[in-house]
Amino acid sequence: MVDSGTYGYEPALSEEDVRKGTATKPLIMMRYVGSKNGMYVVIILGQDASNTSVVTRVSCQSPCDFAKSELISGDSVISTQTLRLTPESIIGAMLADAASGQLVPYGQVSSGQAAQLAPTPVPTASSVETVATVDGTPSSAPSTSVGQQPQAGEASLQQTSFDCNQAGSIPQYLICHDPELAASDRSLADLVQKARAAAQDQAAFADRMRKQWNFREKNCKDKACLTSWYSYESDIMTKIAQTGDPSVK
Repeated sequence: MVDSGTYGYEPALSEEDVRKGTATKPLIMMRYVGSKNGMYVVIILGQDASNTSVVTRVSCQSPCDFAKSELISGDSVISTQTLRLTPESIIGAMLADAASGQLVPYGQVSSGQAAQLAPTPVPTASSVETVATVDGTPSSAPSTSVGQQPQAGEASLQQTSFDCNQAGSIPQYLICHDPELAASDRSLADLVQKARAAAQDQAAFADRMRKQWNFREKNCKDKACLTSWYSYESDIMTKIAQTGDPSVK
């Protein structure tokens, strides 16, 4: 089952299920992130696709005999385990479909249309994305990979102010696979640099950036939320650039 880029897989009935009279099982919902150099990544949402507070990220390297499974809450990895994949398992079926080209990355209609929509590379001066420190608190250091450009065979990845190959959260995955969100990200990166240069209190500016970034990573699990977040942040950064006041409303 496919619903707006989210795939649903139905677990097979066991002999015990048949004896109990079970007719069907709830679908396991999943989003395909994409692939790079033979590495395939899927996000398993469980039975409720609207609940993205806790998800499971599964990745495997072709030929995908084994996979790494990470339980993620917000932007934190709670646990990690290695799984042996079999064609009969739900996860094995998901990754087999991804490897055979039957799945389209979340946020894209098709690879052909994504290639047509990919923006012309425009260099940005600095990154709006923050880098996580050892204790998990984002810092305001700019990314060393600015103006991420789609590589050959990866039309689904957009050019952003951060490295999409290192995307580690649902908001980042969505931004990396959506042309409009990626354009908003590049635009905001320019505004952030101007606001940072004008800010009269650099500590207060960095603190505000960190709190807003954390809010996005925790709460924005769909395009509508991210679109609203970028609009709000662009307005705030413009005001800070004009006034130099990091606490501006």
